Amino acid sequence: MSQMKLRQAGLVLWMCVMNRVLATAAAALSVTQCVIMQYTNITCYWEATDHHLNISSYTLQINKTSCDSKHSFIPVGFCKTRGSNCYVQPIDSALHCFCADVLASTRNGAIRSPSYFFNGVNAVKLPPPQIKALKPSERRSGCLQVIWRMAESFPKNEKVYILLQMEYTTHNQTRSQTIQAFSKETLELCDLHPGSKYTVRLRAQDNRAHAHWSSWTSIDTTTVEKAPSTAPRLWRLIQPAEEAGKRRLTLLWKPVSWPEVNGVVLSYSASCRGDLDSSQWTCGAVNASRRSCVLTVSDDPCHCSLTATNSAGTSPPAHISIPAHTHAEELPPPQIISVTPLDDTQIKVEWTAALNQSESGFVVQWTSMPYSEPTSLHWEHMNETARSFILTGLLPEIPYNLSVMSVYGRQAGSDMSVIAFTREGAPSVGPDMTVLKMSSSGVVLKWDPVPLEKLHGFIQNYTVLYGINGKDKSVKVDAHVEQITLSKLTEGTYNICIMAHTAVGGAAGPCQMVVVGLEDVQGIPILLCALLLCFLILIIPVCMRVRIKQCLCPTVPDPSKSSLSVWSNTKPCQHKLPSSSTLSSIISLGQTTIYQDCGEKDYVPVQVSTYHTPHDSNEPEAKTYNSTSAITYLDPKLTPAQAFPTHFLNQSYTKPDQVIPAGYKEDPQPSSDDLWFDSLFTYKSSQADLCGYIHVSQSYTPVITTVDAYRTLDLDESPDFLPAHK
Repeated sequence: MSQMKLRQAGLVLWMCVMNRVLATAAAALSVTQCVIMQYTNITCYWEATDHHLNISSYTLQINKTSCDSKHSFIPVGFCKTRGSNCYVQPIDSALHCFCADVLASTRNGAIRSPSYFFNGVNAVKLPPPQIKALKPSERRSGCLQVIWRMAESFPKNEKVYILLQMEYTTHNQTRSQTIQAFSKETLELCDLHPGSKYTVRLRAQDNRAHAHWSSWTSIDTTTVEKAPSTAPRLWRLIQPAEEAGKRRLTLLWKPVSWPEVNGVVLSYSASCRGDLDSSQWTCGAVNASRRSCVLTVSDDPCHCSLTATNSAGTSPPAHISIPAHTHAEELPPPQIISVTPLDDTQIKVEWTAALNQSESGFVVQWTSMPYSEPTSLHWEHMNETARSFILTGLLPEIPYNLSVMSVYGRQAGSDMSVIAFTREGAPSVGPDMTVLKMSSSGVVLKWDPVPLEKLHGFIQNYTVLYGINGKDKSVKVDAHVEQITLSKLTEGTYNICIMAHTAVGGAAGPCQMVVVGLEDVQGIPILLCALLLCFLILIIPVCMRVRIKQCLCPTVPDPSKSSLSVWSNTKPCQHKLPSSSTLSSIISLGQTTIYQDCGEKDYVPVQVSTYHTPHDSNEPEAKTYNSTSAITYLDPKLTPAQAFPTHFLNQSYTKPDQVIPAGYKEDPQPSSDDLWFDSLFTYKSSQADLCGYIHVSQSYTPVITTVDAYRTLDLDESPDFLPAHK
């Protein structure tokens, strides 16, 4: 009996545990909502809170039920999925109550969610309306009316529940309007800005289903442009020009902001006009994408203007005055300027206005360092009450030059500047060191400051590092010090370098080896240079000895190997023809020797063509030389040029040691037509230095003409100037 009771008690306990487990599992799966697309489908969504159930698939079951009792069910349909939603289609009407549940399949069995009851009317989601057109409103000027229609028709008693909502957005400004769809009220877009692009969206709702709007239908439109209503914001940057009496003026501007621009700017027009004369400088029509132009103006005061133009017209001009070069610093700057880094990209600038001044505004300008070009300059106009401004879009470890200017009407005063970092960093390079002087126990060092853009922060101090034989020492100096003397050093070679420090870290420059203790250490480079120079002086002649020898001792041709006769010097002496009193010649027939003599100042160079005549073998042999020529005399009345026109090719002279006799060899008597005549010239002895020389070389080409003034003499025809032959 007791065992039966125990078994019954165990069965009851097991049933309670299983019911508890199944109830817990069912609570982990639930339907969240169902949406009815009229005459299309029912879509339900669910979620499983326990992810350890290892659910493999879901089955959605939709049933119609009584809105009051909720006990009777008429199946509508089912769908299977592995996701978290699915739909059942089609449905005949939404005017029913429905029940939905989800059956999840797991490894341990099936889990069913609690039933989800809903009224179909409250779950209806309408299809999106259609926008047909936008047209000007007939009731209100400056407004646009939206022409629309629904994708489906509604019974008359259902139209009263349909609502329309419209939104139109431009430049992140959104306006909305909600009306009854089928009422006499119209959808209108009003308070539109000229030349602005709008996005118009429309959606519908059955007001009995407050949670379900249809999806949006959208269309874009642009309103008609008008001329810009305000002027661009204008600023300037004044720099010296290369030309004397001129300045480089850079005009900077910001585009007209929306909505005052009233359209799309096509171009800008900038110009300046002198205040003292009619001088004018203009940039012409500047493309709308540009924000600056450069003019070269005089040092005199001038004023500049800028306008913006769109398709509908031109904006009012913006004006700015440029003071004369000598009055550029007359207007005072703000009194105090301070900067506070906010984060890695922002800095807050604060200032105090000058005393007893009536500023009309302020200009804050900033640029990264080093300054590159005017287009890198950023600036912002502030009103007269502003005392601070936050700079954004900056970079860490980059130095920025910040300045604030007071504006007085159309003219700006001088600026007050400060350099700032959003966040400092360690230097990327160290200083370059130079050794100025060395002695037996010390050294003088100098270094150049590291550029600010490579410091990545403000310099705090320098450290001089030097070491010898593994023993390192250091000396710390202030940030403004750029030269130091290291004294009381022992002899040896030191490794020295300079380190620059910011608030974050430091970096060392290139190290140098410095020798301390050698008195003549500075003379070593000079000695090495002198030795190198001497070596070059010696080696160059050796390498160029052949060319130098050719220049100093040129090769002289051997006259003995020449086929030409030899003469001397460049200008022969000029003489008159010898007379019988001054000429002593011996002409012999056969072996008779012919002599000719020349006085101290006069001589007659003779070339004789050799020919043979019968002679007595008993006569003494004539002393004969190698020259062979016919003895020819000219008529004393003819000049040498008249007798023998000759083309000279080369001539030279030499001074004789003795009188050169001229001889001939015997040849058969030639005829006068076969004789070859050489030129016989006498020159005046106007140049005494040449008269003692014999013309030993002369190359020429004689031009022989038939002249009656000369002929060859026979021996019997020359008794007057030749001695009698004995």
